Amino acid sequence: MSDKKYFYDHLDEDIKNILLAQIRNVWTHHSTSLEGNSLTLGETDFILEEGLTIQGKPLKHHNEIFGHARAIERIYGLLKSSDNITQQDIFQLHETVLTERVLDIYQPVGKWKVQSNFTTYINQDNKQQWREYPAPQTIDYLMSQWLGRLNNSLATVQTQNEALGAYADLHLSLVTIHPFYDGNGRMARLLANLPVLKSGFPPIVVPQEDCYRYKLALSDYQNTIVSLADLADLEQLPINSERQRFVELCAGYWSETLELLGSAIAIQKIRQIR
Repeated sequence: MSDKKYFYDHLDEDIKNILLAQIRNVWTHHSTSLEGNSLTLGETDFILEEGLTIQGKPLKHHNEIFGHARAIERIYGLLKSSDNITQQDIFQLHETVLTERVLDIYQPVGKWKVQSNFTTYINQDNKQQWREYPAPQTIDYLMSQWLGRLNNSLATVQTQNEALGAYADLHLSLVTIHPFYDGNGRMARLLANLPVLKSGFPPIVVPQEDCYRYKLALSDYQNTIVSLADLADLEQLPINSERQRFVELCAGYWSETLELLGSAIAIQKIRQIR
């Protein structure tokens, strides 16, 4: 484990801790906001730093913030404790993310979905259409393939371009499989960052401000799959212009954390000069 490198290496402890808190805050704020959380970045920072609530804001939204922040800690922990991510690791992460647990066998937390799940989208004729994700009975095999891709990326990704490619592929394929009844987006945005972090870069964070383009890119890619509900093998996923468009979006989504890292490095250099 000693040969591992992280983006915060060579920073003094206090600078590192502030940087990690900043990244935790923006990652948590944006990822939960993409799912409808109403808390601002400033409120997210206050909640996580002070452990207090914001008057007038839903308790559910506070719990989502705490759950996502703990999930980030678990992501860092997985990198340090293991070179191989397991299905159980994914289930435990899902339990951490979904803080609002309903005791319902049809809405399992920490397990694959047991019912088909659907969404709606607007087609090229400006009509609303249903989309059905892969059937529950295929999820075990699809996710075993996905885990294989994840662990291969953890073992091979080194450069920034490789990290970007791995993130986009893992992110896009996980939300396309849609293995959970809820929390698929947050799980994808967490897990796809494992090879990014492992290769020594800060996480890629999808900004809430780009919600429309981000979700449209996912939907447009899924529209290119002839029968998504019948998907039974990840090799069936197309490599096309819609996939490349998502890769290019993700490249832009790196800017905020790279800027935060750059500021921390600059402060470290000033301290060394003094």
